[in-house]
Amino acid sequence: MILAKAPIGDQAWLLADWLEFQVLTSEFYVYRVNELIRLSDEDQDSENPNITEQDTVNEEVLQTALNELQFRVDTLELSYPFHFEGNGSELVLNEPITSGGYVYLYCLFFSHVKRGEVIIPDPPYSNIDRDLLQICSTLAAAGSLQANAVSFGFPRPDNSNFINALKDTWDKLGDGKVVDTIPIGAPKDEKDGRIDVIAWTSTPDNAAGKHYLLGQVATGANWNSKSILGEMEPFHKTWFTRAPASTPTPAMFIPFCLDVTPPATLKDAVYYATLKFGLIYYRYRLPYYAHIGYELAENNTKGLFIERSDEFHKVEKYVDDFRSNVLSYQ
Repeated sequence: MILAKAPIGDQAWLLADWLEFQVLTSEFYVYRVNELIRLSDEDQDSENPNITEQDTVNEEVLQTALNELQFRVDTLELSYPFHFEGNGSELVLNEPITSGGYVYLYCLFFSHVKRGEVIIPDPPYSNIDRDLLQICSTLAAAGSLQANAVSFGFPRPDNSNFINALKDTWDKLGDGKVVDTIPIGAPKDEKDGRIDVIAWTSTPDNAAGKHYLLGQVATGANWNSKSILGEMEPFHKTWFTRAPASTPTPAMFIPFCLDVTPPATLKDAVYYATLKFGLIYYRYRLPYYAHIGYELAENNTKGLFIERSDEFHKVEKYVDDFRSNVLSYQ
């Protein structure tokens, strides 16, 4: 495996990803970020006769990368698996890696399967690898709401059928009544109603009136063409004899960063993604909340029902194997 040419002039997040891969493929897991100045020089098709102008371009490239990386440090905190050393000149891999750091690295790796901008050749993946985001997303939903969370997307951990899984979840949720049998004309082979994650807060009486989340999980490049907003009403009208009184919050869970085209900012991108998808758990949020959810599940001090934390070792193994088999030092 080799890394592609530095994506100078592309999305800032992509350049930052490339630098993180440089750390992961280096012998001692360290990369001097100011190497970008030399690479920016080499990126020119012909030597710029205006040295001062080229120096300015090089410094802008470096600053763009540093700003993006620093944003990750500040935003993700313990869930960002890298840090700066040497007065900010070196990007270094954290040891040990936290649970949130493992989620971040999973998202980083999965963001670059079948893309080719950073890793050459494309690394292989399977549906089992895709399912790991389901684990991370369930934990993130729990951590974000400080709530109960189930992994509802098919196939489910207990291999339950749709109606039984729905009843079991709503017995725990305590708001609304699920149908006993498939309604006439409804899909007989329904697997999950396009709902992958369900989370809800607890109430002392376990009755209606609680924070309640319905989420989709997407690992494909076409995630932007999906939205749970149009699925919630049919879901409730079809599969309940009495729909939940609590107002559901739509959510989308993805491993990717969001593209930003200046003069727009990341906040602009998140704003419009929120309008389209509801809560958007992307790479600058999902690891942070998954770390909290994992801690909640492991400590269990609040008595929450959080599925799949016992499978988190699969996420760790995927990341460790990816580092060993794909990102081995060349």
